[in-house]
Amino acid sequence: MAKNYPSLYNAGGYSTALEQKMFIKKETVRGTMVLPTGADFIYHTAGSVNSSKPIEDSPHKSGRHQTNVIEGKTTTPWTLTTLFNIDTSLGAKSVSEIDPALRVLLESMWGKEDVTSGSPVYDASSAPDITFTMMEIGTVWAKQTMGCFVESANSTFPGDGRAQCEWAGQGKNSYLVGIGKSILDNNANTVTLAAGEGKRFPVGAKVMIVKADNSKSADTPAGSARNVVSVAGDVVTLDGAVLADADGSGVGAPVYLVYFEPETATAIDDPQTGLQGSISIDGAPFLSCIRSFGINGTNNHEIHSNCYGEDGLGDPLFSAAGKLNVEVTMEVGLTKELVGFYNDLKNFEGVDATLILGDALGRHLQIELPKVIFNVPEVTVPDTGVITVPLTGSAKQTDIDEGDEITLSFL
Repeated sequence: MAKNYPSLYNAGGYSTALEQKMFIKKETVRGTMVLPTGADFIYHTAGSVNSSKPIEDSPHKSGRHQTNVIEGKTTTPWTLTTLFNIDTSLGAKSVSEIDPALRVLLESMWGKEDVTSGSPVYDASSAPDITFTMMEIGTVWAKQTMGCFVESANSTFPGDGRAQCEWAGQGKNSYLVGIGKSILDNNANTVTLAAGEGKRFPVGAKVMIVKADNSKSADTPAGSARNVVSVAGDVVTLDGAVLADADGSGVGAPVYLVYFEPETATAIDDPQTGLQGSISIDGAPFLSCIRSFGINGTNNHEIHSNCYGEDGLGDPLFSAAGKLNVEVTMEVGLTKELVGFYNDLKNFEGVDATLILGDALGRHLQIELPKVIFNVPEVTVPDTGVITVPLTGSAKQTDIDEGDEITLSFL
C-alpha cells in the first residue's frame, strides 16, 4: 500500500489539492454506491464534488432578533476537467484505448456505447440512463458520492494547446469521510474511536480497518469495505461479520478506521493535443486553418429534486426529458473564400463536420457532426492584427429518430 494511513493520522496539518485522486465506476443499481478498483482511476486537471445544504432565515415575526433557520434540499453538483488520454501504443482496436472511467462519463453524457467494432463508439441514439459512483480521495479525507450522472460536457480543441473536456453533473448524495484511531479490542461489530472522532464517519460511508503497520485488517481485506451502519458518540457500528482482527489494545499497536480506497491507481497517461489531427467542413474545403473548435453537449435532464419527503434527489434521480443540445463553435480567419461561406450561412443549410484528434493512421478520436447549422456571425474588425470570425451553431440529427447529431469514435 503506497499510502501510509497511520502516518497521515499522526502527522496532522492541511491536506493539499495535489493529493486528490478521482475514481469513477458505473453503478449496477441507480444511486447505490459501488466500490471502485485501481483501474477506475482517472487523471483529471480540475474539479470536485461540491455537496451543500442551503439555509434561509426563518420568516417568523418575533422582533428584531432571529432564532432559527429553514433548511433547503441538499444539492450535490460536481465538475471534472479531463484531457483526452488515448493509449496510442495499441495495435488493434480495443476498448482498452481509453480508461474505464472515461467510458462511463461518455455513456452517461451521450447515451449509447457500441463496442461491436472492438473500440468504443458513442452517439445520442439512446437516452442516457446510467449512474455512477465517484470517489474523490485526499490524504485525511474522502468524498464518496453515489447516483452521479453527467448533465453537460464541453470539449475544446484549440490549435495551439491541449484538448480537454469539462464535465458537469449531479449526484444523489455525498459523504465526507475521515480517519480515526482505536486503542481497544474491537471484537463485536463496533469500533470505538478516540474522543470526538466518531463524527468523521457518516452513516452509509464505506470504510476499511488498517493496522499500526499499515497492513489491512483481515476484517477488510484488499478490495473490500464495511458500511457504517450507525454512529453513537465515538462508537461506530459496521455491517458484516463480527470483527476478528481489529485489536488495537496492544501497546503502540492501535488500529485505524479509514475511508475506503483502492489498493492501486492505474490509468492511461497519453494526452492528445491539437498539434496532431485535422478538422474538415463539407462545403468549406478552403478552411485550411481552423484556430479552435469546440463542442458543448447539454442533456437538459429533468432533475428529480422536488420529491416530497426527500432531502436531495428522489428516485429515479433524473429523467432524460429535455432536448439534447449540441453547440458547435469554431474560430477562423477572414479570407475571400470565407466571404462566400458567410453568405451561404444565411440559407441555414447543414454542413458536415469531422474532427480527428491524434494520428489518423494510429489510435485516435474521431468526432462526426453530419449536420451543423451555423448562425450568421458578426464580423468585427480589431484595431490591429488578423480579422477572425467566430462561428457558432448547433448539431442536428439528419432525420427524425436518427439520433446521429454527434458520433464519437475511438479508432
